[in-house]
Amino acid sequence: MDAYEYSKGIKAAGRSANIEFAVMLFKEAAIKGIKKTITYNALMSVFMVNGLADWCQSLFCDLKRDPTCDPSIATYNILISVFGGLMLVDHMEATFREIQKLDLAMNIYTYNYLIAGYLTAWMWDDMEKVFQMLMSGPVEPNMKTYMLMLRGYANSGNLDKMEEMYSLVSDHVNENGFKLISCMICAYSKSSEVDRLEKIEALMKFIPKEDYRPWLNVLLIKLYAKEDCLEKMENAINEAFQHGTSITTNSIMRCIIATYFRCNAVEKLESFVRRAEISGWVICRSLYHCKLVMYGSQGPLIAMHNVLQEMENVKLDCTKKTLWIMYKAYMSRGQGSMVLKTLGQMFKHGYEVPLGAFPS
Repeated sequence: MDAYEYSKGIKAAGRSANIEFAVMLFKEAAIKGIKKTITYNALMSVFMVNGLADWCQSLFCDLKRDPTCDPSIATYNILISVFGGLMLVDHMEATFREIQKLDLAMNIYTYNYLIAGYLTAWMWDDMEKVFQMLMSGPVEPNMKTYMLMLRGYANSGNLDKMEEMYSLVSDHVNENGFKLISCMICAYSKSSEVDRLEKIEALMKFIPKEDYRPWLNVLLIKLYAKEDCLEKMENAINEAFQHGTSITTNSIMRCIIATYFRCNAVEKLESFVRRAEISGWVICRSLYHCKLVMYGSQGPLIAMHNVLQEMENVKLDCTKKTLWIMYKAYMSRGQGSMVLKTLGQMFKHGYEVPLGAFPS
């Protein structure tokens, strides 16, 4: 075999994660006197894709000491990729300066690896500088470049540039870029754009229904809750129950509860609480306090007493807020004896009660 064929064999071994065989092929080529820059590059790329950054850098040092070989632009591209993936930005930039010093002709891989490195480190300004450098030079960007920039703009929340980049590669992204679509959905969800829901729902059409992602399901629940889209929120909640997805954060549960409250949907709240308890979702007092407020203002008082029993069943004690909700409900319904009983409980637990709280 010649050096080119050895390099192909080394890369093939690396793709199979057979590092030992890749190293053996490299050494065999050296014994036969056909150790070349491309064989060094091949083994460096094997170390790169298998997460062996130290081995990759060590082999690069061997290459620089080898009097029969010189590093090529491909060699430096591999180093930039390794350092960028590890967020070793200083090393990545030092490698780039060495390329400029040696006056090597940079190719699209050089720019893409630099962009990816800055993207990984969330250094958006530097990412943009490399992209503008590319656009003003002789090298043409490729699909990978646009996809990287789209991800960068989405992660940085730069919606204008994200949408501009998406318009260039929308066909490819819609067909193959589920992860990028997810990034865009996250970007919209964090924005304050008036039409963010419409844009998110338009993107959701390109995600196959069988490709379910729990985090995306929860994100939609939270978003619909904030927008008071009760029906859509409940559809997303039902999907979560069907897939066994659990919500484990109080903040999202409070968003859901607030939507039921603002939409005055006490029966739907009741059903949701029962299903959440059964499905192992996080249980917080706000769930039951909301039911207390809603039953206290419009439902039979017996329903409010039942809520207290539910709290006891899930081992949630009455707090000052619980008792104040009950006090106000009894006051508004003219239940003087229950008002006194509730005030007595507040005294019993040591909660301060204003003198004006006593009924006349």
